[in-house]
Amino acid sequence: MVQGVFVTGPPGVGKTTLIVKVTSRLKERGIRIVGFYTVEEREGGVRVGFRLVNVSNGEWRWLAHVNKVQGPMVGKYHVDVNSIEWGLTLLNQEGDLYVIDEVGPMEMKHPSFLRRVEDVVNSRRFLITIHVKMSNWVNSHLNLGSLIRLSYVNRDAAVDEVLNYLRTILNMA
Repeated sequence: MVQGVFVTGPPGVGKTTLIVKVTSRLKERGIRIVGFYTVEEREGGVRVGFRLVNVSNGEWRWLAHVNKVQGPMVGKYHVDVNSIEWGLTLLNQEGDLYVIDEVGPMEMKHPSFLRRVEDVVNSRRFLITIHVKMSNWVNSHLNLGSLIRLSYVNRDAAVDEVLNYLRTILNMA
């Protein structure tokens, strides 16, 4: 049974922007949303890190940063595994929709991240973004969610497409 929506696409195509737009519109309708999304941080036009943001209240933690001196590396970034744990604890809250942005190489540095994502996919209504490097994982879970492949061509229309899927899944009029 389809319980959610997976969104994938190349880096920079707008997956997080889609998450923010969709969750904002659902919150206006009284839907309780829990989980997190990831935003990049830039200094002088150069990407220096990523923040994990609580979708419910905007609180955030560093996911990764070029100036961190500890943590596993993904590219030029040191990943803060404790921040990933913080993000995962947000999924313990009660909600109508569970948001995870994203399932990607940085998040996979947490030893139980993928297991927790699978718990959500198997038991909750969800909206999850998937890094293109995780396509094998998402392909093995398509029986549980609809897949939107985001591109520069469809990214504006995809907001309404995702909302339509979620309205059905959430039994909204």
